[in-house]
Amino acid sequence: MSKPTDVKTFRIYENLKKKPSLDNKSFKTLNPEQVYDVLSKHSNETVTIWFKLQQAWCNNAYNTFKDYDTYLILVYLVNQVFQKYSDRFQYLSYGEFYEKNELTIDKINLIEISKNLNIPKETIRRKVNYLQNQNIIFRKGKTIYFSNAINKLQRPANSKTVMANFLEKNSKILEKESWFGRSYSKEEIEEFINKYFTICWQHWFRLQIPFLVRHRTFYGDLETWNVWGAIGISQFTDYSKQVKERIVDDPRTYADLYLHLLRHTPKNGINASSISEISSIPRATVIRKLKYLLKQKLVMKNKKLEYMLLPSPKNIKSFEQNYMHNQKHKADFVTTIFDLMKNSSFKIE
Repeated sequence: MSKPTDVKTFRIYENLKKKPSLDNKSFKTLNPEQVYDVLSKHSNETVTIWFKLQQAWCNNAYNTFKDYDTYLILVYLVNQVFQKYSDRFQYLSYGEFYEKNELTIDKINLIEISKNLNIPKETIRRKVNYLQNQNIIFRKGKTIYFSNAINKLQRPANSKTVMANFLEKNSKILEKESWFGRSYSKEEIEEFINKYFTICWQHWFRLQIPFLVRHRTFYGDLETWNVWGAIGISQFTDYSKQVKERIVDDPRTYADLYLHLLRHTPKNGINASSISEISSIPRATVIRKLKYLLKQKLVMKNKKLEYMLLPSPKNIKSFEQNYMHNQKHKADFVTTIFDLMKNSSFKIE
């Protein structure tokens, strides 16, 4: 597995350490394999907080345009801005980034976006035109800009707080290991994200964009994935409660949790109205997506018209591989952020 920081970020560390006001200690990294192993042994707890983070982020994403693909394209373009600062070995704080009246994008390559997001080129063209018609992006000569509308549409005020809570709970698990050191409070983590925002959020998008693309590819669209996710979270909540009450054994690893969750039969499922309320997706759309999930043998329905996960879903091997792949990348992200906090010259006062 590759190191959790890329060459450009590493060079930022080296550039910063040349300044006399910063600590000149040697750069080292946490081992992502060790981080993964520890978090896997606490799979029930770590998956719980991961679901909360994803649900909060995805609901905000959907509510922005009532369309996941448009938001996915928007964050892809914003991440290009983050990358541009990284290429120049620069970073901006949360306040500095969103106080800018205009942010430039070097170019919009529809073919490249289509390939990276696995969305048809004509769909990309239509969504980009929508962003232009809404004056979210615009051209001046050959240069493309974000307008200050980005402050309202993509400013992750709530997500940043949920992220800090997610990382705090991971750090409390990891601090039991001698190689990790002390844990961090959510206040410390949010302060760090605020100060080094474009660096931290670039790494978040490096996790989140491929994560969404994988699910979009598997389920056909992100609305279907979110409907399935609401069913999965409902079932996991029931299972997790039984673990805490010691009715069932605590899972030993991520793989163990996956098998236990599929075999778990909750007392109640979740109905279409509840899914719509949780996800903000219209009930008619939810019902249409549920019919698709039933047809694809990914969920089942009981006599009370409540939905649950199917114990042996279609394409179960691909399903399992996708799940395990996500856990690895999640551990890489956690490793990267704590490397930034512990082992780089980026510090909070």
